[in-house]
Amino acid sequence: MYLLTLSDLDRTVRASQLQEPALVPAFKQERLQLLVKQILMGLPVEQILKNHPQFEQWVFQLKELSPTLFLPQRKLFVDIPLQAKLDLIKQRETAENSSPSHSFKAIQVRANVGAVKGKPKLFEWAIRHPVMTWQDRVKLWVAAEFFEIEPHKLQLIVLALHPTQRAQKVQFTWDSDRHRQIQNWLLKTIKLEFQQTVSKPNRYLIAQPQQVATAIDFANINLDEINEVSI
Repeated sequence: MYLLTLSDLDRTVRASQLQEPALVPAFKQERLQLLVKQILMGLPVEQILKNHPQFEQWVFQLKELSPTLFLPQRKLFVDIPLQAKLDLIKQRETAENSSPSHSFKAIQVRANVGAVKGKPKLFEWAIRHPVMTWQDRVKLWVAAEFFEIEPHKLQLIVLALHPTQRAQKVQFTWDSDRHRQIQNWLLKTIKLEFQQTVSKPNRYLIAQPQQVATAIDFANINLDEINEVSI
């Protein structure tokens, strides 16, 4: 079984589809994510905010959009890895006959997961357009598979920041049709990715054991005994 991340898929998507340009360079996005992590961990960031007014403004906007985001929350897990297995069926042809063979790939995403009324919900804060992206769809698909819940019970809350415009809070729902569509899209994208890297088979693919490890063992967490996330 092989592990694919959003970065791996992004290489293929960029080569085959038009995408909206990023609002800021990647390093600014990474710095914002690190800054929010530091704040949520209770680390001092006053000097950083003082020296970087733009980041101070973005943090202020996040607090406006979601006043409880930076309060101590035991049910908000930040930037954790979630994985789901995708079953690829390959056709093995011989001179006499042909038969299907199974190949499995695990799709891994990193997500911010909170529990609302005992159900997992995804949260995203980033400098981005307030529209659903293919990355959002992949995260929702992986989360539904990982938590083994019906797609319509899953939601994604996005706090979309902007360099010059007002920040927006948007909520995206999920359903079985979208879930099936993104699964088919993943199958086609992975097939294209394989075709592009067939001459260098190990360029992007990393061998993984059958047991998928995560940073938090959700199976042993009783979400009902922990305070709810309010965002």
